[in-house]
Amino acid sequence: MRYGDSYGPFSDYSAPFWESIDVSAISDEHVVSKLHLLDNLEVSSPYRGTSVPVWRRIWKSLDCLDHFSDVPQEWKHAALFLFANTVYLPQVLLNDAWRALYLELCERELGCDSVGARQRILDSIHIFENDPSAMTGTFCHVNGLEGRLDNQRLQRVEGVDKLADVLLDLLNPAKRDRARAMLVPLFAKPYWVILVDKSLSGHSLETDLRRLAIARSIAEKVGFKPPKVVVLCQVLTSKAVDAIQAIVQDLPAGALAWYCAVLFDDRHSITHPDSTLIADVAIRESALELCHWFSARFIKSDSRLARMRDRSGDDLEFGYRACGLTLVDYSNCPTDSLPIFWYATEPTAEDIYVGPYVRVHSRIGNQSAEPSSNKWIDLESNQDIVDALRDSAQGGAS
Repeated sequence: MRYGDSYGPFSDYSAPFWESIDVSAISDEHVVSKLHLLDNLEVSSPYRGTSVPVWRRIWKSLDCLDHFSDVPQEWKHAALFLFANTVYLPQVLLNDAWRALYLELCERELGCDSVGARQRILDSIHIFENDPSAMTGTFCHVNGLEGRLDNQRLQRVEGVDKLADVLLDLLNPAKRDRARAMLVPLFAKPYWVILVDKSLSGHSLETDLRRLAIARSIAEKVGFKPPKVVVLCQVLTSKAVDAIQAIVQDLPAGALAWYCAVLFDDRHSITHPDSTLIADVAIRESALELCHWFSARFIKSDSRLARMRDRSGDDLEFGYRACGLTLVDYSNCPTDSLPIFWYATEPTAEDIYVGPYVRVHSRIGNQSAEPSSNKWIDLESNQDIVDALRDSAQGGAS
């Protein structure tokens, strides 16, 4: 670790945690070198909102666990092995991912064989974001694309939910003209590109793709040639690939293409029998037991996570939809990763736990699910939407 940093999490290295740890396992699992790598990655691309070194945050989390009498030593040791296996994605890697995906789009889909032609791709594509969060701006910036704020080149419809709202505006006389002005150039684009930072469970991306399939059918009914949907995903898992492939089978040939920059297969999940995160079977079993205990102790009763538990279909023992990942990127820790990585109790809680990668949640609490599904059900069968758009679309339809 960096010179001059104080050691901890326990008073000294003769504490029970260190006395009983298997030194050979530390060596065999390369824990020290993994922690050094993690520390260096965070130095080059610090985790959001903290100046505390990652190893010190890990020690703090271990210290929290040490205060619980019902957590055996082997579980505490397993937590250290899990944290050492953090897969950390720095900013430079993710920016490079956007550059690689941009070239895939240009060369394999648009047939752009020159830099000048690539600069004009915004005339042919509309960009959606799977989880609207300024990805379009970053994608355009790192690839030197000009004109993203020009409404004639790129309409301000960043997410699929927003597209539903604009389509429904066609039924409102006060909003109809503005909706038409946004939708006609959008539907006339031959490509709809959906940017995805991470698709780990595949759930959110699958939902968006099925809704874009409905939008394509509306475009066809209006008289447009249905746009081809192209997924550009920075980070993808095998589970998400399965979800995409299922949609490909449901669509006409050539309607959907997908590209990813970084693919994590099932071996990156702690729950998979062939997991490569921890080779020692006993330590891995302790890690799984720790995850079950952690969920029962903290996650199951936390009302802030009620909606997430409901959508996951479990108590988040291994993260959202049991992904079992140890993945973190510099801007946030996904809930698909193990909760001991990202969970933090409320400051007033009697028993405190703070994970090393405390995340900013986009949604918390016990609110009901958004009405997005109902919107798309209405859109799929609403002929009035088609009729309202058809009259003004003749100039843009092909």
